[in-house]
Amino acid sequence: MSRFLFLLREAFSGLGRAKLSAVFSIVMVTLAFTLLGSFYLTSVQAEKFMDYLKGKVELEAFLSDSLDAQQTHDIRSALLATKGISGVTYVSKDDAAGIFKEEFGQDIRSVLDFNPLPASFRIFVADRYKNSSGVASIASRIEKISGVESVKYRKILLTLIDRRVKLLYGVMVGFGGALVLLSIFLVYNSMRLAISHKKRIIETMKLVGASRSFVRMPFLLGGMIEGFAGGAIAAGAIYGVLHAAVVLMQDNILIDVMPRPEFFASVVGLATLLGLLSTLFATRRYIKEALS
Repeated sequence: MSRFLFLLREAFSGLGRAKLSAVFSIVMVTLAFTLLGSFYLTSVQAEKFMDYLKGKVELEAFLSDSLDAQQTHDIRSALLATKGISGVTYVSKDDAAGIFKEEFGQDIRSVLDFNPLPASFRIFVADRYKNSSGVASIASRIEKISGVESVKYRKILLTLIDRRVKLLYGVMVGFGGALVLLSIFLVYNSMRLAISHKKRIIETMKLVGASRSFVRMPFLLGGMIEGFAGGAIAAGAIYGVLHAAVVLMQDNILIDVMPRPEFFASVVGLATLLGLLSTLFATRRYIKEALS
């Protein structure tokens, strides 16, 4: 225990000697993980919205007017047997006329003296097929079923969703990676300065027989302290902004915006790990030079 306290005291001492660099590193880690965490939460909300839009994806297969009840039943069976279809709902000609009246406020039979609207099947797609290629594949198979006149679905909307999802993931990976690399560089540089400030102490420790791992330990703890401090401040800032938004807006829809406690713990944990790894790289090089 006394050894750990000594190492911890040395860690804080090293940070004190490179105070400006340490503070700057903590600030940058805070900014990096605040932006990274906020960007992640924004991406999650955007993905939920995309999933909501995909949940509305369905196809409609319009049927020939000449079909009898048995043929319609056979088409229903063929649709349910088609891979990627999770369910179907039959819409009769009368049902179609009722839908038309609800949407346009006019009975089509009173205008044309007959019902020109075809019967159809509304087709629901399994989640894994709710993309432009998956729905297109299902549509092409449905069109081959005898008695199906045409298949309609929102092709443009699906293509747009797929493009936006790919763009979202690309930006998230690129932006997040850049922030992490910047944080690693800053903590690395902070530890390099701390080592240079304590070069004489390191040489003295070498003379009294201290092991390389013992010499490195205070710097590793210092890097973890920088990462932990930056991550904790970032987690607190994100929580404060989200909590204020929920209170001010007083809208139930914002309840889902607040992430689980595991998210905040992950921000602190990843920032601490980043500080440790950055310092590990720095000490492997500069402690070796100091002890050589």
